[in-house]
Amino acid sequence: LDTLEKWVTEIFSEIPNNGLPKPSFGHLTQPFDTPEFHKLYRVVPIRKVHSLTITWALPPQEQYYRVKPLHYISWLVGHEGKGSVLSFLRKKFWALALYGGNAETGFEQNSTYSIFSISVTLTDEGYKHFYEVAHIVFQYVKMLQKRGPDKRQVIWEEIQKIEANEFHYQEQTDPVDYVESLCENMQLFPKEDFLTGDQLLFEYKPEV
Repeated sequence: LDTLEKWVTEIFSEIPNNGLPKPSFGHLTQPFDTPEFHKLYRVVPIRKVHSLTITWALPPQEQYYRVKPLHYISWLVGHEGKGSVLSFLRKKFWALALYGGNAETGFEQNSTYSIFSISVTLTDEGYKHFYEVAHIVFQYVKMLQKRGPDKRQVIWEEIQKIEANEFHYQEQTDPVDYVESLCENMQLFPKEDFLTGDQLLFEYKPEV
């Protein structure tokens, strides 16, 4: 650590601190509220695969990193058990896989917006019925919205415990990758959450 501190001091101490605040683009509200965004796009893939991706542009969620509402929603949407979207689609032989969420960084989450996507890997038969598949996804999201999260704290706590276990028992990563990740976290979280802010859930707030 002493050697590293010496190197950092030598390399970075000459860089002036202009005392400027971190730039924010929060004034650029609703960047996707355009006719181009509210459309269906068909893209011919290179690989032989059928995939339906539904994308929503939401208000910035950075401030809710201790709650992680999008992680909570993606957990429910991506559930594969009885009563889930994927279970229903598989019974119809329309889908092979489904996942949703937000990477909580970069293009998908910043001071202007947060992206939330749900992607469904379709069978050949599912591709013929992709409108119905999209309708089923929207029905499920509508059901979650209607029922609300108030009675779902058990699910949130389950996610919290799983993420905590994965954090405590994670494999050692490459030091360079780890430092890069920490440097990114230093731009996003208070110092007490540099190590954990991108992984752990801290607070249950159903209103969020």
